[in-house]
Amino acid sequence: MIAAQVQSQPVPLWLAAAPEDAGKAASAHEDSRDVRMRQLRVLIVEDEFYISLHTRGLLQALGHVVVAVAVSADQAVTIAERERPDVVLMDIRLTGARDGIDAADEISDRFGIASIFVTANTDRDTRRRAEAVQPLGFLEKPLTEQRLRLGLSKLAH
Repeated sequence: MIAAQVQSQPVPLWLAAAPEDAGKAASAHEDSRDVRMRQLRVLIVEDEFYISLHTRGLLQALGHVVVAVAVSADQAVTIAERERPDVVLMDIRLTGARDGIDAADEISDRFGIASIFVTANTDRDTRRRAEAVQPLGFLEKPLTEQRLRLGLSKLAH
């Protein structure tokens, strides 16, 4: 008899970069379906201006509302308290003494708001620290509309 192993915590979604043509067949199929996602209120935490601008554009193209953009952990916590977004797109490396993992942990503990880490930092120690916060998932930079749609799909249906 083989017993099924049950995990006590869900494994976070990890969407990494893929070759440009890898998603073309899937995205053509996805576009043909009439699937409506609910509009989410999103806080972007990113200290690189052009990346935050790109992320804002992707979110708006998907029909979501960007409540604000924060560039530091402390600013992210303050804005999360005021705006109460549905989800936080959180970069790990931020301006200031604290990083995005610290901010995500505090935002989750204080306000019950989950984060999705958006990062280029995928080393084992950073990932282990980030997983301890129990994020909704991880999205690897550079973000694409398809990756972002999939990352937010758990919340938007």
